[in-house]
Amino acid sequence: MFNIGINNNKLNYEIDYKGVNNLRGLAIDMIDNAKSGHPGICLGAASIVYTLFKRHMNIDLNNLDFVNRDRFVFSAGHGVPLFYGILYMLGLLELDDLKKLRQINSLTPGHPEYKVTPLVEMSTGPLGQGVATSVGMALGNAHLNKKTNGLIDNYTYVLCGDGELEEGITYEALALAGNLKLNKLIVLYDSNGVTLDNDLKASSREDIKKRFESINFNVIETSNDVKDIDEAITLAKNSNLPSIIIVKTIIGEFSKNAGTNLVHGKPLDAEDIANVKEKLGLHDAPFTVNAEVCDDFLKTVQERGKLYVEEWQKKYEKTSDKTLINKIINKENTYSLTSIDIEYQNKSLRDLGGEILNHIANEFDLLIGGSADLSSSCKTNLNNFAPFTMDTYEGRNIYFGIREHAMGAILNGLSLVGLRPFGSTFLTFSDYMKPSIRMSALMNLPVLYIYTHDSITVGEDGPTHQPIEQLISLDTIPNLKVYRPFDLNELIGCYLEIMENKNPAVLVLPRDNKNISKDTKTSGVKEGIYEVISNETDDYVNLIANGEELGLVIELSNNLREINVDTRVLSVPCFKNIKENVLEKLRKERSIAITYASPNYYYSITREVIGISSFGVSGNKEQILEHFGFTVKDLESKILERLNK
Repeated sequence: MFNIGINNNKLNYEIDYKGVNNLRGLAIDMIDNAKSGHPGICLGAASIVYTLFKRHMNIDLNNLDFVNRDRFVFSAGHGVPLFYGILYMLGLLELDDLKKLRQINSLTPGHPEYKVTPLVEMSTGPLGQGVATSVGMALGNAHLNKKTNGLIDNYTYVLCGDGELEEGITYEALALAGNLKLNKLIVLYDSNGVTLDNDLKASSREDIKKRFESINFNVIETSNDVKDIDEAITLAKNSNLPSIIIVKTIIGEFSKNAGTNLVHGKPLDAEDIANVKEKLGLHDAPFTVNAEVCDDFLKTVQERGKLYVEEWQKKYEKTSDKTLINKIINKENTYSLTSIDIEYQNKSLRDLGGEILNHIANEFDLLIGGSADLSSSCKTNLNNFAPFTMDTYEGRNIYFGIREHAMGAILNGLSLVGLRPFGSTFLTFSDYMKPSIRMSALMNLPVLYIYTHDSITVGEDGPTHQPIEQLISLDTIPNLKVYRPFDLNELIGCYLEIMENKNPAVLVLPRDNKNISKDTKTSGVKEGIYEVISNETDDYVNLIANGEELGLVIELSNNLREINVDTRVLSVPCFKNIKENVLEKLRKERSIAITYASPNYYYSITREVIGISSFGVSGNKEQILEHFGFTVKDLESKILERLNK
């Protein structure tokens, strides 16, 4: 454990009280200058953020990416002016940056944004995402601790409020953290009992202490005093369980509307600001900060960080095998699938996908992941590796439980600490994960979402399990590529591209499809759309499909040719890989797409689509395909009708 640094007992608490008040003043000045923001949390929770950074955070101001730095996640992202104030006191932002709060292209956006502002570990904004993602960070660091002989030994701190703890994703994720005893996770709870619309009791009266005790957390209750918060964090760091520190605060403390929702989400008026500053002993002039406070704050954090890094460096030098830690340091989190030996043998595509995933896991030690209780169905268990449990942090199979929403956020956290995570469930259940998938795309994290049971052909489980709109809804997320291969050739192409890049991806696989074609090709995935069967004359129609539907279209093409209707068959394993010039040319040709999903999925390519605009039905595969008119005979009639119009 690296608890090297200044002796907290020797620090001057009096200067800390001044520091907290200066931080409050900076925050309300930023909000007033921006004419928008959330002053309530900034006045109420300043002691928490200040104390954490002044007395506990181990960071290297000369190398903000220091691999063993403590992580801080501002989950209550609307209070981010507090964090910007801290960054100013650390010399990482200028006053001009603070004056540009919430302005376009500034370093101080309205919520923390990853890769925009120094020391921001993740983008937060949707309440609960920060808390759940911090669980992924703590989980990933616990894994790396075991795999690097203790070189990764940092803490993950997360600040949250009442809003985050009302979101279901936090309970999902924190329950898993408690079950796994992730004791390097410390939740700092700004407990002010007020939400944007009303007092908290209007929507929740649960006992947070009992709730967290029930999920195996160490619970510490404290006041909003610097000294008490300092002691509470010290206790949490020495616990063998994850901790929540319940800090009783007053929203908008010192404001005329303190303790009410009126101070939550709009700037204070000029008179209120003047009165608050007078109570805090601050100069009335905006953006005025005590130089002694800033110097003391910076020096303390700098010195502690310097000692911490020096101690870590000594341990690093003594470590014989530095391979994995160097990969993390150098962000070497891609993998090239140069060769793979898989025998087809009439296996389903999800089974083949599992074999490829296992091959990668055997070769690539940063791959880690699991399923929302469906690894046996999705075929994503890593067969040669142990489960990740409270006793085996080195394990690489994570049992997320039936927690799809939390699984997505935890995958983001794993990625943010340098691992290559994957998670799996059925395609319809991706709906539970959309906010987390969106955050993967927003931060451009190399997270792999594997979805099986991808169409109406899952059959008897009925419409709740039969995806219709999921493909198009996923494909519309910016910066997210959705891959839907037809056979082993295309599947290998998908994994080639996914693992060689550092972008989020969705891989969609059928439950039972066992087709393979001599005409498909691995390189077709990078093209986005490519020719599987070429036309024989100049008078032809394109038939377009992907996934299991491609097998149906190939059969349909053969039948149409027998009656002298020339067809060209195109496969579309990845829409976002299609080049614009290819699309422009294609749009000039007669094309008909066929899909077991919403026709909207193909409208970027052609306006002629045979798809499904209703929900599915319960029945066996053959009955369902006949019900929706997806037999070769039915499709032949529909296409002939369209061509003869």
